[in-house]
Amino acid sequence: MLIGRTTCAFEDKVFTEWRILFCGIGIVLCCAMLLAWKIGQGHAVIDTGGTAQCRIDFCTIWVSGVLVAAGEGARAYDYPFFSAAQLALVGPPAPGFPASNYAYPPIFLFFTYALGLLPYPTAFVIWTIATLILYVAAVYVIVPRSAAVVSALTPVAVAQSILLGQNGLLTAGLMGLALALLRLRPYLAGAVISLLTYKPQFGVVFPLALLASRQWRAFAAATMGTLLLVGATIAVFGSRSWIYFFEYLGHRNSSLGVDEGVELTHQSLFGLLHWIAGGNTTPLLVHVIVAVAASIAVTLVCRWPTPHDLKAAAVCFGSVVVTPYIEVYDLCVLPIGAAFLIRDGLMRGFLPAERALMLLCLGAMSFLYLPIGPLIYGVLLLLLARRVFASERVLTTPPVSLQCQWPVRIFG
Repeated sequence: MLIGRTTCAFEDKVFTEWRILFCGIGIVLCCAMLLAWKIGQGHAVIDTGGTAQCRIDFCTIWVSGVLVAAGEGARAYDYPFFSAAQLALVGPPAPGFPASNYAYPPIFLFFTYALGLLPYPTAFVIWTIATLILYVAAVYVIVPRSAAVVSALTPVAVAQSILLGQNGLLTAGLMGLALALLRLRPYLAGAVISLLTYKPQFGVVFPLALLASRQWRAFAAATMGTLLLVGATIAVFGSRSWIYFFEYLGHRNSSLGVDEGVELTHQSLFGLLHWIAGGNTTPLLVHVIVAVAASIAVTLVCRWPTPHDLKAAAVCFGSVVVTPYIEVYDLCVLPIGAAFLIRDGLMRGFLPAERALMLLCLGAMSFLYLPIGPLIYGVLLLLLARRVFASERVLTTPPVSLQCQWPVRIFG
């Protein structure tokens, strides 16, 4: 007990808001300069001569938007047609970046339509700014502190999502907003959850969590929103868009890569075991067992009289654990889950070594060129379980009131 109090007192002195803000700004500025350098070196939408190129994942997103704008949305799943359109619009793929088909459900075409109306570089800038604002807004909704927002921008997953023009920030932002709004505006939260169906592998635990926590209104809104979105895609793009999409899923290779001969470093338990031992059957079987256990754990946490912030963190971490297909940019969800843990700590006090371990996880995300993601969110899951089962809260400083945040005033 004495050691715990001493540890908490030490962390209170070290993890001050101004110190976190100062260090975070320094890291963010370094990341921004590195991103600017990479873009200037032709590692993004344009080469060093200013010519559009197919080098990043955003190329696929933008081409799908162009097809939608031309009334050919369903042809995004026609591999020869899509490849020809990609070649005509942005040229041949860069070395090491093979041409690929459109990999998302037809629902995502509603997100990409507006991008197809813009020039390629302009669309990339708009997409980056919009998704970054959504992500920052979600973090601020959870913890309305500048230090929290800056800290959430430091993980390498954020920089990777920006550089590739990927949707990691969009997924994390929607998930954070949905969980933050769940207590006060369940119908609105359910509507936001329905938008997450554009990436269904991250929505497995949501129905379990909503039902277990008896969020009937949010569950109904999410179900209705999903059905409306599916109906809208059928009306706009035709039923064949869904048929083509499921046919595409059936042609993915056994390692869950997008293209044959291209192995992706998945930041999942499956990816870690596949990287260590090779093979697919045993790693996938182990992953499924752990995913089922994680789903049950999330259900139990949401059913117990657990604080809402801990339930929200469980959904975030559980969503990451369940899917075998997860890349570095998808780990933008982890800072959202950590924000809920921090919010609970600010309101009810932190436990010994909690903040130090969170900082360790943040630093470890700099090494995600290896599939060590499961080790990182494994530690975060242990921190979550510790808070759930803690018999007493160590309040070394008075709890901070976070009730008067701007989303409450807008939506309340």
